[in-house]
Amino acid sequence: MITRMIEYLTEELSSATSDERQSELRAQLQMYRFLPKRTYSNEDLVVPSALVTLKTGAVEAYYFVVPQGGGLITEVDGKPLQVITPNSPLGEKLLGKKVGDAFQVEVRNGVRQYEVTSLC
Repeated sequence: MITRMIEYLTEELSSATSDERQSELRAQLQMYRFLPKRTYSNEDLVVPSALVTLKTGAVEAYYFVVPQGGGLITEVDGKPLQVITPNSPLGEKLLGKKVGDAFQVEVRNGVRQYEVTSLC
């Protein structure tokens, strides 16, 4: 996942036109290059660098937790993947959870229920 994000950001950097955007992309690239790569088990807790599958209702989606630069949405294996940070409402609630844990996040229209279905 980290390699894929580096490739994506490198492509974005090559087409960025503003100095501000280029600087932002370089900072994100630096962060991804030094993000620790590790293997997770179902007993591990969600921490930055984790790829997590969450289920809400009948829908499953991937979330990649990183220290900064959240907001990117892409697709992996036909499922949505969103990059989130620990500072986001979802990231804040997700940290420290493990596979099988359920939790709620307040959203604009109420409360959304999530369940952690996998961690890698």
